[in-house]
Amino acid sequence: MMRTESRAVARRAGWLRRARGQAMVEYSVVLYFLAVAGGVAIITVLPMLMNALDRYLQGIYFMLNLAIP
Repeated sequence: MMRTESRAVARRAGWLRRARGQAMVEYSVVLYFLAVAGGVAIITVLPMLMNALDRYLQGIYFMLNLAIP
């Protein structure tokens, strides 16, 4: 009876080892795609943010240079 229980435990342990490896692969793939998507988002969003900051600062300098006190 002990041998069958130990075999079952060994089978479960082998399955857990494979499942842990699968989880690490899935984690790596998801993290890779998030990093790639973040890089693409930075490339597309950063110019828009810089343009908005430039317009904001131009507006401030325009107001500071007005001749009306």
